[in-house]
Amino acid sequence: MSEVGSNGSGRLEVVALQRFPVKATGAQACTRVEVDARGLVGDRGFAVYDAAGKMASGKHSRRFRRMDPVFELESWFTDDDDIVRLRLPDGTTVTAGSPEADDRLSRLFGEPVVVRAEAATPHFDAGSVSVVGTATLAELGRHEGDGRPLDPRHLRANVVVATTEPYAEDAWVGSELTVGGVRLRVLEPIERCRMVGVAQVDLPARPGMLKAVSDRHDLCAGVYAQVVEPGTIAVGDIVHLG
Repeated sequence: MSEVGSNGSGRLEVVALQRFPVKATGAQACTRVEVDARGLVGDRGFAVYDAAGKMASGKHSRRFRRMDPVFELESWFTDDDDIVRLRLPDGTTVTAGSPEADDRLSRLFGEPVVVRAEAATPHFDAGSVSVVGTATLAELGRHEGDGRPLDPRHLRANVVVATTEPYAEDAWVGSELTVGGVRLRVLEPIERCRMVGVAQVDLPARPGMLKAVSDRHDLCAGVYAQVVEPGTIAVGDIVHLG
């Protein structure tokens, strides 16, 4: 079993965790999170739906519809990990799934929308857990804007691993990672869309980022994984390959 990343001090570890309780909204940073067979507990558990049953996202597809007001929302679990709250741009907070939330979001979106929990249609784009290395974020940042590393929230990444080589995570495809008490099987590189550059809560737009990802790494950054063995992941956990 080999370690797969480095934070520069020789210690190989998870440096950030985040989940998105309502799909496409701002991230909730976590220091520790439970992982079940579906993925990080609560991640994309809710989504904003339009009247036709499509989910608010940054792109158009069979399941998703581009609805940019969703990027202005924050979502987070309360301390008991039971209730999801949403904060609107005016500072109002509402409970996901409540009539008040649906009413206020409908006014913000300019059309009828509802916030619903996942049912038969998955809220994930593809893989249930997304992983990216810090060297990948730094490499992308060198080729766009002022050179700042790309914030992992732009990639909607769940697990950020300290790495020394850009795109090191591509080599993990087909392998298993042990991350804290969790085992993940890495499935495939993640093909990116306009979401990597859009402005969202506390993040300015990075308008050239999608082109940078395309030009530098064939439109892919980070990897999808599925859960092999559930457990708990925490910031600071060592990451092992194999």
